[in-house]
Amino acid sequence: MRNSSVSVRMIVSAVAFILVIAVIFGGVTLYERKQQSALEAELKVKRAKLQASLWTEENVLVLDHELYGFDHRVETFLFVGTDNSGSGNDDPNDYNGPMADFLLLMVIDHTENTIGYIEIDRNTITSVDERAPDGGVISFRDQQICTAHWYGKSPEMAAENTVNAVKNYLGQMENIDGYFVINMNDIGTLNHTVGGVEVTIEDDLDAADSEFTKGKTLVLDDKQAEEFLRARMTVTEGQNAKRMERQRQYMGAFFDKVKQKTMENPKFGAEFFNMLKDVAVTNMNGTDFSRIAQKLLKGEDKGIHTIKGETKLGYVLEEDQPHEEFYPDPESVRDVMIDMFSLVHITADDLDPGSEDEDDEDYDDVELDDEEDSDEEDSDEEDWDEEDSDDAYSDDEDNIDEDSDDGDLEPDTDEKNADGKDEK
Repeated sequence: MRNSSVSVRMIVSAVAFILVIAVIFGGVTLYERKQQSALEAELKVKRAKLQASLWTEENVLVLDHELYGFDHRVETFLFVGTDNSGSGNDDPNDYNGPMADFLLLMVIDHTENTIGYIEIDRNTITSVDERAPDGGVISFRDQQICTAHWYGKSPEMAAENTVNAVKNYLGQMENIDGYFVINMNDIGTLNHTVGGVEVTIEDDLDAADSEFTKGKTLVLDDKQAEEFLRARMTVTEGQNAKRMERQRQYMGAFFDKVKQKTMENPKFGAEFFNMLKDVAVTNMNGTDFSRIAQKLLKGEDKGIHTIKGETKLGYVLEEDQPHEEFYPDPESVRDVMIDMFSLVHITADDLDPGSEDEDDEDYDDVELDDEEDSDEEDSDEEDWDEEDSDDAYSDDEDNIDEDSDDGDLEPDTDEKNADGKDEK
């Protein structure tokens, strides 16, 4: 009996010990879980503050009196076609560049794998800088954005001044990644690179070309492409808005041809650059165009967007005769930019969130758990689909056969319109 009693006490003691250990372990586990939850909550707050602290002048736009920030990885390229105005003098003291007739901002969103465009009216009233020969700003005032190219004291400075005007117009952008400028006389060369572009004539334009009758569909030859894109004063009552419609129509079909050519020949982007580089002013290269061609082929096309506003005749240029002036609707500018750049709305407080506790100083030490996931998601897009680009583009770009037939187009300097430029 004594041995049996001892055994019972030992069993009870063992069970009690196990229960005590279980309670202790359970309490520790619950405590650890609470601690983990508290740490996760604190990290979430720090992430939010870190995100807020990233809003600086470099990635914040001012649109319709509100602040918006870049939330996606994007790159932008400005394509410009110029008229035949300007002095063309090599002396920077006497040089004035030709004015811009056509402005198209290409927006590539690597986060969403999209490509889209913003067409900018040449008559848009915005702040434009006048440059000194050394590049310094002499003055600035609101006038047509096309004049920004006039005020540069060299071809490169004219292009950069146009880039600056576009950045200012679109919410004081910090950066545009590249520019490519050609004279509208070289549209034939552009058209030739893709073997012509098919369009349907939507207005009677037979004053510009006898084949440009309303409703007719045709593949434009090089001379017709120039007429189709430039004609204004002799057709549609001289309205730039109607010309912009034709330019959008042509460029949409042109980009479709680039896709087709790239599908047939992965090196087409580089070859395209080589066919145009001698008539262009640009800070881009064959690799850039090869990557753009690949993005055209593989990315989602968001189309060509335009900004709404009011066009009227005015005297901003302070000349004897009035000129078209386009006053953009600030809400339309905002909406187009949000759509094209996937911007997020931020408040002034987000720019300087302040410090709520001592841990605010240690944000740089916080390891964000989703950083590796983000890197993995971006890896396929990193450096503009670099793998595709390397296959499509050779370092020996200058040796690519250039069989472009540009028709030896010469500027027609005798025909000038009221804007100080040539018209067909």
